[in-house]
Amino acid sequence: MKRFALFAVGLGVLVAGIVLQPGTAQGQVGKSSGFRLTLVGIAASDFPKSQAFYERVMGFPVAFKFSSPDGARTNLFFQMGRDSFIEMQAATGDVRPGLTHAHFVVDDLTATIARLRQAGLQPPPRNSRPANALSEPGYSQNIFVKNANVYDPDGIRLELNELGPESLMKKAADSWTAAQDAKGLNLNVVGVGASDLPPSAAFYQNLLGFRAGFTFGGPDPQRISYYLQPSRDTFVELQHVAANATPGLSHFHLLTRDLDGTIARLKQAGLLAAAGNAPGTMGQAVGVSPGAKTKNINVYDPDGVRIELNEYGPESLPKKAVDAWQ
Repeated sequence: MKRFALFAVGLGVLVAGIVLQPGTAQGQVGKSSGFRLTLVGIAASDFPKSQAFYERVMGFPVAFKFSSPDGARTNLFFQMGRDSFIEMQAATGDVRPGLTHAHFVVDDLTATIARLRQAGLQPPPRNSRPANALSEPGYSQNIFVKNANVYDPDGIRLELNELGPESLMKKAADSWTAAQDAKGLNLNVVGVGASDLPPSAAFYQNLLGFRAGFTFGGPDPQRISYYLQPSRDTFVELQHVAANATPGLSHFHLLTRDLDGTIARLKQAGLLAAAGNAPGTMGQAVGVSPGAKTKNINVYDPDGVRIELNEYGPESLPKKAVDAWQ
């Protein structure tokens, strides 16, 4: 396995030759990583309760679903925006409630795998927990996509999908209407909690090719938050995992054009505002992120998964990173 270095420089971070000062966005030049964040996976402890939350309260239609051969397990795919999905399954003894994985669409899976193999990612070893690895390609007989799995340094699974004409995600996206788009929420950030931040940042930046959008925090290398861009409009927010927490996907962001209008719609659907982070509630007041400088409010699903609703203003660092994309 090749090693990739990431070095702190003063209060900034040297990433692929670019010095990022905390709280700044950088214009990017060069090829895209070719990855587009399109789906987050969720395991629900109470499947009917979570289904009602996402479908009736959040207002996400079920785009498609599949069941196991014995009918005992069902995976639901909720569509949040034209190209944004949640895949929900029931939690089991092996799958804890919460976020499970993320999907990234690629145009050419074969070429992507070849690039990642050349960069040093090899198949996972047998009979051990995968990390810093890339599976062999396959084909989903459930949603009809060519796919492969990438595992980051903490074993977090990132599923790569190539969407052919038979893909259920592509068909759902193609049937999405302008009226739905007007009130849709687009998946634009997935949060990753890493056990050791510099090696994980190097993995996403130098190996997967995610561009450096901006950072904030520091100067301790384990206290920096990285916003890395796999594509123009999507980000991975990479942070050191909280004390006594398990590395993994931590939260996700949904982008809205009208945060106040979205909040009003959710309240009308029965979502209650509450202090703290009580499952099945929404924060009491809109705030502005001190790091990303984005107008936001948090929603918590029945298992306490944090969903951050964002509206970009002119001062928003994600918006500046999007606008600076070249």
